[in-house]
Formats: sequence, C-alpha cells, structure tokens
Amino acid sequence: MRPGATTDLLIVDGDLAAGPAPAGTESVDLGGRAVIAGLADHHVHLLALAASWSSVDLSPSCLDEAGGLGAALRAGRARQPDGWIRGFGYDVTGSGALDRRELDGLGIGPVRVQDRTGILWVLDSRGLDELLPADPRLWPDGVQRDASGAATGVLVRLDRWLRERVAAPVPDLGAVGGWLASRGVTSVTDAGADNGETELALLAAAGLPQRVVAMVRDLHVAAPPGIEVGPIKVLLDDDRLPDIDDLAGRIEAAHAHGRAVAVHCVTEVQVALALAAGVDRRDRIEHGSVVSDGGLAALARAGPTIVTQPGLVATRGDRYLADHDPSDLAALHRLRSFLDAGLRVAASSDAPYGPADPWIGLAAAVDRRTASGALFGGDEAVDRRTALRLLAGDPHDPGTPRLLAAGEPADLVILDTEWGATTPQPSVLATLRSGRLIAGRLP
Repeated sequence: MRPGATTDLLIVDGDLAAGPAPAGTESVDLGGRAVIAGLADHHVHLLALAASWSSVDLSPSCLDEAGGLGAALRAGRARQPDGWIRGFGYDVTGSGALDRRELDGLGIGPVRVQDRTGILWVLDSRGLDELLPADPRLWPDGVQRDASGAATGVLVRLDRWLRERVAAPVPDLGAVGGWLASRGVTSVTDAGADNGETELALLAAAGLPQRVVAMVRDLHVAAPPGIEVGPIKVLLDDDRLPDIDDLAGRIEAAHAHGRAVAVHCVTEVQVALALAAGVDRRDRIEHGSVVSDGGLAALARAGPTIVTQPGLVATRGDRYLADHDPSDLAALHRLRSFLDAGLRVAASSDAPYGPADPWIGLAAAVDRRTASGALFGGDEAVDRRTALRLLAGDPHDPGTPRLLAAGEPADLVILDTEWGATTPQPSVLATLRSGRLIAGRLP
C-alpha cells in the first residue's frame, strides 16, 4: 500500500486481514488520519532508562540550568534525603574530568554518577567504602586505581556489579512502557550487555505493553514468559579488545546454535575486529558510529544489519562539529551511505544515552540538524518514508520493515493529522498492539 493511500484496515484476532469484514465487525472512522506501522526501538536500555527518570540529569544543558554539578546534586539530595543519589548523562568532554575527590567535596554521599556513554561510573569515597572489599586484591576489574593503588572513584563497565550491590528501588519500567506507547512504540529490543535471568525477570514482571525482545550475554540465558530472547550481545571497547580467536569462537558458537550476535561498534577498530572475527549477514552491528569508506565497503561485503541512532545527530551533533576535524565528519554517524551500499539498516534510540523519543530520531534522519540548527552530514539524510521504514522492522529482523498488509500483526500508530500534513514530530492519537489499544484514544 503506497503512502497516503486511503483504504480500510480490517483487524481480526489481532492481525490485519483481507476484506470483506465479517458481519458485526465494529467500525471506527479515523476521519482521514494517517495510520503507520507501529514503531520499533531496536536498541534501548530499558532498566537504565527507567532509572534515569528518578535520577539527576547531569547533561551539560541541565548543569547550565542548575548552576553546575554541585548545585544539581545538592538539589537531588534535597529531594531524596536518604540513600544513594544517582546522576546520569555527565559529559566528561564538555563538563570536565570527574573523580571521587570532586564528589567528596559536596558532602552529600553516597553518590554515583554515570557518564553520557554509559561506560563509566564515578563514586564518592562514601560510596566506595560501602561497596569495595577492604582487600584491594578482591576488587573487580574495572576499578580504576591511582599511582598509589587507591581507587580513584571511576568504575569502567561495572553496571551489573553496581546493580547487584546498591540498594535501590526497582525502576518504574511500567511508566517507561506507557510513555513509549504514547509515542507510537509497539516493540522494543533491550540491548543490555549483561542481560541474564535476573534482568529478564525484571522486564517480564513489568508487563510492558510493547513486544519485548532482549539481547543476552550468553547462549544459556533463558527467557521468562512475555520476553523473547534476541541476539548475543558482544561488547567491544578499544582499551580492552578481546583476542580475535576468542571473539571468533564466540561468534561461531552463536551461529552453531542458530543465534545471531549483536556487536557494539563505535570505532573503526571495533568494526574491523568484528568483521575479521566472522560477523556476517545473520548478525548486527550496533551503532556503527565511525565507518570510513573502506570500512563501508567491508561491511557491504559481510552484510550485517546496521542498527543506528540518528537522534544522536540532534543531541550531540554540535559537540561532534566542535570536537572533530571537518575531514573526519563524513565517517561519523552515517545513514544514507549505509543504504546506498546495499546494507540493511534499522534505527533506534540507545536511550537513555540517546533521546528516547523516536520522533526526534526520525526528524534528525530527515533533516540532519543539530540542536543549534547546524547541518551535520547533509548527504546522509533520508526522506521521511525511508526514515519511517527504519523504525518499522521486526525485532528479530530489524532491517526488514513490517508492512500494513494482511497477515501482519495489527501494530498501528494513528497520527492526529492527515498523511500530507504530517510533521517530523507529529501528535500521536492512538497506538495499537495486536489490535489492542495501548495508548491514546480512538476517535
């Protein structure tokens, strides 16, 4: 069905069906409003996103409004007199390096601050004393130490370790699911690299209105009812890259069990390593943040699906423009060139590390504008129809968009406008999953 076409949609037992409608079928007149396939967020961190809603936003713009890091965290302590204060979104590049000494000076501990990438946590001394064993030999890998061997307060890739030790209320995943539904999201893929039975049980208990697929850390993680197991997540960091034979063995084992891998690749080195280790058309490259022309050709030969985050152009584009040599920008956050190379591409948010609203990502995919309005990689822009297709893939095949066709699940978004009058960030009137209303209202 071509965009903008006027037609009837028949829903039978949760799926779209071919007419004529059976006798007694309820009819709803949408008044010419646009209907699109339900949106999919193919890479989101649901637990971290829910936790961020009850945390202190330490992104540069929020620090400017609050009057600095100290003012923002003290305000957070005033709202929460007891327990841990959790900050997120701190930008080390824009706001300065951070360690336990700066946090100790505020006198509001225990406090933990996550950087904008999600890689680092910074704890104050009170927090470190609560969590670290007295014997430094028992500290986990990832605890950064100074020249004397003392903990600096910086923890690298220790999300799961922290979560298992910090007493904190279970984040309100239900509120996150409801909000995403109000923006038209009918399916989500949780991209947690540490996902095991505990994390999947939390997702299942939330009863999210979306279809939920979860990446997992290894082959042996089983999904509870209501959760579908997705690819094996492989996390790559330049300062701790795995041996290529070990990585190849992990990918080969996944393929032998009929499973895909989803490899976190934000640098050229990581993309090259993933390809050399055997990533192929069955697999996913998460982010693909930096891809040179040579890397693009190599990706095209291997054929993995690229799961991008166009919304980062809107939220981080100005900093990218300021921090990178203009000659390097062409390789950063590609979109159109992935498609032109014949790759399957899907869009996602990476929330809370990117904007959770899918319409922000869609607008950035179309106009490639930063928050200040600057153009970022205009040659990588796509049209609105293509952008919507990037947000409409099946969770298990994100590069192939779902269609409004008989036999497909009735996962629908009804926009409060006609197709020709839609804007990059339209008002969502109603969201249906399998024909059931999960947000908004029907006219």
